[in-house]
Amino acid sequence: MKFKFSAVAFALSGPVLLHPVFAEDISSAEVLPERIAITGSHIKRVDQENATPLLLLTGDEIRQSGKVTLTDVLRDLTINSGNSFDEQYTGSFSAGSASIGLRGLSPKNTLVLVNGQRVSSYGFALNTQDNFVDLNALPLSSVERVEVLKDGASAVYGSDAIAGVVNIILKKDYQQTSLSAVAGNATAGGLAQYSAGLVTGIGDVDSDGYNLSLSLDLFTREHLTADQRDLLKSGDFRHLPGGRLAGWSTAGGAFLANPAQPVPVANCPQGSILRPRSDFSSGQTGSVCAFNTQPFNSLQPEVTRRQASINGTWQLNNQWQATAEVLYSYNDSAMTFGAPLTVGPGLRAYQQATGSLVDIATVLPVGHPDNSSNKALPFEYTLFDLGPRLKSNNQIFNRFLAGLKYQGEDWDININALQSSSLQREYVDNFVNRYEFEKVLANGSYRFDGRQNSAEVLDKLRLQTRRPGRYELSSLNLTASTILLELPYGPLGFASGLDLRREKMDASTSPEVLSGTELRPAINLVKGERELLAGFAEFSVPLYTDLTASVAGRADHYDDSGSAVSPKLGLHYVLSDDWLLRGSWSRGFRAPALPEIADSNTISYGTVIDPKDPLEPGSRRGFTSIRSGNNELQAERSNNLNAGVIWSFQQHASVGVDVFRIEQDQIIGPDNAQYIISNESQFADRIRRDAQGRLQLITNQYKNQGTRTTSGFDIDANYQLQLAGGHQLKFKTVWSRLLDYKQALVAGQPEIDGAGNNQFGALPDWRGNSSVNWQHGDWQANLSADFTSGYSQKVATASSNPGLKLQVASYTQWNSQLNYLGFADTVLTLSVNNLLDRDPPFDVAAGGDYFDTSLYNLRGRVVNLSVNYQF
Repeated sequence: MKFKFSAVAFALSGPVLLHPVFAEDISSAEVLPERIAITGSHIKRVDQENATPLLLLTGDEIRQSGKVTLTDVLRDLTINSGNSFDEQYTGSFSAGSASIGLRGLSPKNTLVLVNGQRVSSYGFALNTQDNFVDLNALPLSSVERVEVLKDGASAVYGSDAIAGVVNIILKKDYQQTSLSAVAGNATAGGLAQYSAGLVTGIGDVDSDGYNLSLSLDLFTREHLTADQRDLLKSGDFRHLPGGRLAGWSTAGGAFLANPAQPVPVANCPQGSILRPRSDFSSGQTGSVCAFNTQPFNSLQPEVTRRQASINGTWQLNNQWQATAEVLYSYNDSAMTFGAPLTVGPGLRAYQQATGSLVDIATVLPVGHPDNSSNKALPFEYTLFDLGPRLKSNNQIFNRFLAGLKYQGEDWDININALQSSSLQREYVDNFVNRYEFEKVLANGSYRFDGRQNSAEVLDKLRLQTRRPGRYELSSLNLTASTILLELPYGPLGFASGLDLRREKMDASTSPEVLSGTELRPAINLVKGERELLAGFAEFSVPLYTDLTASVAGRADHYDDSGSAVSPKLGLHYVLSDDWLLRGSWSRGFRAPALPEIADSNTISYGTVIDPKDPLEPGSRRGFTSIRSGNNELQAERSNNLNAGVIWSFQQHASVGVDVFRIEQDQIIGPDNAQYIISNESQFADRIRRDAQGRLQLITNQYKNQGTRTTSGFDIDANYQLQLAGGHQLKFKTVWSRLLDYKQALVAGQPEIDGAGNNQFGALPDWRGNSSVNWQHGDWQANLSADFTSGYSQKVATASSNPGLKLQVASYTQWNSQLNYLGFADTVLTLSVNNLLDRDPPFDVAAGGDYFDTSLYNLRGRVVNLSVNYQF
């Protein structure tokens, strides 16, 4: 009965019920299964022997999920519990990309592999700091399966695997042809999406000595803005607890002779209207030219993705095999970046000589036709006639791998050479030329009185720029594995290897920014490279009947951040036919990302609650952040503990529980901006205010900030029923619980627990997925529910949002799929995501977005119809 349990244990790791092999189905006369490598180990083994805590998604299950992109498949996993983003994060430096971060840790703590090998990071950093793999660059139709290791794996893979590993396994030795097409739309309108895929292959490695497999993917989706959704289009959330006119701006146009009492321009510019100031701040008098920003708020960018995958295998002789892999993506995204530029106090341009900013005066000189006074007149004004600021991104991603595999009587050897890169070009339009702006201020040729200015003047002001970025990865690695000897309770497995890698990042900016031409620039300059050399060894030691220990260790040396040794010890024990126990301890590390340790300079924009704001103390105010890299950073280290138990109480039923704890030291990050402002006396030299005392700028730098402790557990269970008449039901539920997420806001301060609140990003206590699958004849149907628990409000306060609730509500989304297999070699699928068309919960800290975009989206109910034909 040993195989019965082990197969069910393996099935438990998947998000839906797999198809286990039971002992009753195996004849003792059959040949033993082939030994294979799995994620988290370099030692080849029979898959039924393994009890590693894996989530496994097969290609069929991915297709039956109704998801049309790999991003949607992976981000819906319950262990992707926060602090990662998809392409709806359009205001970021890495707009159009998508990432995954296991256990609520940011994406830089999750290692993403393709066929067990690394791929290039994105050419721009996420949140100015994180290197990450863009999930949108990876094709879906060529995916054979995805293995998600829910355990630290630095002892096997090196840096970045503190939270776990996502290994995307592509099809190989494919000998058929499969065509697929998907068409879908949101029932609320917009977001029409279409995809097409081809997977084909020729040659059989066993009989022909070769195989060449090819996949092609095309995907398009329409642009969606906030004014296309009833929930957001008004921008007015005052009917909700703590809600404000968060989707509105008061900076349409005003004279600021007295900043505490702005005087609106005589004719509000087209696109804005005159509203009482009390609509925005209770107790205020007078009026403002205000406008709704929601038409300029992109919820989803327009995307077009073209992707190809080629996998070749050649059997050179009985022992040697050559392999080659090519991945290629050419992706475009386009979005509205924001409302037309507002010029006013705090307007700046870049000064390359100092790497800082210079103030640009927004003052109407005496004699300007819009200044009737006898002295210079400060003002603010939104340049509506220039049009919304637009952004588009072009990405060219590739990965080339050439390998040799040797399989002899005693040893298996793999040698791989890899090169991968991600090239970005970001284009913006309708930004503003500083020098032309200064000219029109001086000569009066642009009128700030609400009129439509001449095309000639607007063309001079309008600025288009291009920002380039590139990340390159080169690698040469060797792995050898064997059975050293037979011990009394089984074979002693061994693997070892070497890894040589070079990484390079060059994220630049436009000449217009560097020359100081662009007004209000956002900059993330990163230029750095590194080399590393690593060696590793691993043992699989049978200690007793059905009790196996795994021992691994890896030594890494980085030429920019030093060396690290990462050991790991694991045990799994098949206690009986129905029970398995497993546990592991490991040391992990993460080398500082290149944006953190290299020569980097970042200028970005954020908001804080300012207790010293002279106009409205305790209100939320915008500021400019200047942040630099730090070449003295130490690598982050971690201690990872994992333990699990699986109970297979029936042949087709099982329950599993896995507990984890991750203790990180020397975590890297800037000082918390809110803490700096709330404790201004400690950081006075890093804060700049204007003459009226309004916050303007905060300087910062990456530092080793101390410790972070994350803990929680996963529960998954499945049950299968075979009913009369050929009906089959499968039940599956998977839950992830975050117990702790403790760290300090600033090094040396007391720890704060971020689990169940949004102090360190929205981190709900629970995420769960439950599903029921029905099969009968040519029909299959699936109904699933995705649950995310509520979380406490720690970012907004009673002063910034009077009347707010301290708890953000929970959310459940129902999804359904119906498959028909009655036509020869064809599968028809109707899928409905967000079946009940539920809106995400209101979070006052999200401002005009209404909801937390790291957890939710506002696509609404999306209906997809797909067809897959195989021949």
